[in-house]
Amino acid sequence: MMAGVNFMVESKMERLSSHQIEAIKTEHGPLPDEYLIWLCERGWGEQESGIMLYSGPVHPKEIFGEQYPVALREVLLIGDDMAGFSIGYRALELGWQFVGFDSAVSELETVKEGLGAYLKS
Repeated sequence: MMAGVNFMVESKMERLSSHQIEAIKTEHGPLPDEYLIWLCERGWGEQESGIMLYSGPVHPKEIFGEQYPVALREVLLIGDDMAGFSIGYRALELGWQFVGFDSAVSELETVKEGLGAYLKS
């Protein structure tokens, strides 16, 4: 290895501007701060963990089509592992719940760890 040469690959993640975050809030309402801060400070794209974080939340029908799984009825998807497992937030009366969806078995599960811990794992 040559001294002084950095062979590290540059991150391909892109950070969102405050204007872009405001546009997301206008379209989807008050999403979790941890998620919005992550998009501003770390960015969207393929994370170190291999999870692809989208540039903003998407409705399940944008990924699964009009006949999307019933389990995703109240969910906004924010990323996936590029192998059939999606992550998102489910709308509850008391706010948002971080969830994962396994498309192989059409099951939605609560993700106990927060977004930051999940994306770093």
